[in-house]
Amino acid sequence: MKRFIPSTSALLAFEAAVQHLNFTRAGTALGMTQSGISRQINSLETQLGTPLFERIGPRLKLTDAGRTYVDEITPLLNQIEAASIAIVRGAKEQTAMTIAVQDSFANSWLASRIPDYVQKNPQDQFFHIIPVRNPEQVENADPDISILRGKGAWREAHSYLLFEEELAVVVSPSLMPMDSKIDVATDTSIPKLQASHRQDNWLRWYSSKGIKHQGNLQGPRFAQTTSMIEAAIAGLGLAVVPTLMVERQIANGNLRFVGGAAVKSGLGYFVTYPEKNARRASVQRFRDWIIQKTKPLRAAEPRKDHDE
Repeated sequence: MKRFIPSTSALLAFEAAVQHLNFTRAGTALGMTQSGISRQINSLETQLGTPLFERIGPRLKLTDAGRTYVDEITPLLNQIEAASIAIVRGAKEQTAMTIAVQDSFANSWLASRIPDYVQKNPQDQFFHIIPVRNPEQVENADPDISILRGKGAWREAHSYLLFEEELAVVVSPSLMPMDSKIDVATDTSIPKLQASHRQDNWLRWYSSKGIKHQGNLQGPRFAQTTSMIEAAIAGLGLAVVPTLMVERQIANGNLRFVGGAAVKSGLGYFVTYPEKNARRASVQRFRDWIIQKTKPLRAAEPRKDHDE
């Protein structure tokens, strides 16, 4: 029996028309003419026996049937695309190792070093790195192995310390030239930038310095640490950041340290994986590689700067 399935060309034309609500722009996106898109939509509506769009002059508006249909077919088109890409790559998606990486560690440290892992372990060249913001997200994603910030206590999991997190205050030289100094703890003239998912960084820094902070922290708040770092580079204010995340910005002179020596936050970065993956060879190889790769960080002395 022949399947009641519209042509892929018609479905893709419909999806593009929904995205752009204009046949001409949809045609441009797909490399087709406006009339070509129109023919595909007409053919699809004829096959389904119902209009998917209302034509209001040059404008398009989805009908209720069109809205329901696009919600149903979009995930299916995504699945077809993912399966096709997996075949082209020569490996099924489900065979790839999934590595969950918390916070901005993936961009600031891991991304530039992961080629070394692939070079040493060519059998593991297919992997997924997925970003997570907290351990709860990791439980939902169920990755094969994770790099998480915390105290190393995750249930039914093996965890190995990679390095202890150090915090320091940074500022743009455009806001504070290299020869200037500031009492970070008491100065209120420069905004103190904050990251929403690291709301305690300033308080951890104050506590480690033995300073009792009073009052509110005055300054903009950002959803991501990377966005906060960019704002600091732009001269918007002071920021408390993990030193590992600003190595490049310090080296190229876009940021400078102020406020004295870096302090331990009381947290660390750990490589961790569930008990069920303990015997998986790729997990063991990645674990051993990243433990070796972070060895200099475990031996490093706390950073100091010229303000001390």
